[in-house]
Amino acid sequence: MLEIRNYCVLDAFTIANSLDASHPMGHPVAAVINCLKMRWSGIKAMTSFTSTDPLDHFAGDFIENSATMELDVTTLPSTGHGFHFVSDPPATTITNFAQIGKERNGKLV
Repeated sequence: MLEIRNYCVLDAFTIANSLDASHPMGHPVAAVINCLKMRWSGIKAMTSFTSTDPLDHFAGDFIENSATMELDVTTLPSTGHGFHFVSDPPATTITNFAQIGKERNGKLV
């Protein structure tokens, strides 16, 4: 399980804002993850992979499974937003695909 509480982040509000080439950092505002809980369970498949490309040196071990997530996040009122988001409970999660693993790329092991 992964659990994070009171963690400062930048919120760009949309994926498009996060990827805007004219604003590499998007239009972020200060936010706090009040609580994030992710839980992986079960094993549907296990895969090991090693690239044959001599330039990328990518390899990894991965487990396909199920996951649930619960999120509570707030943009700080001082940013002029003060938006507060609370996800539905984890029991309502529908998992189409979840994967967790360890990868190696030859640069950051």
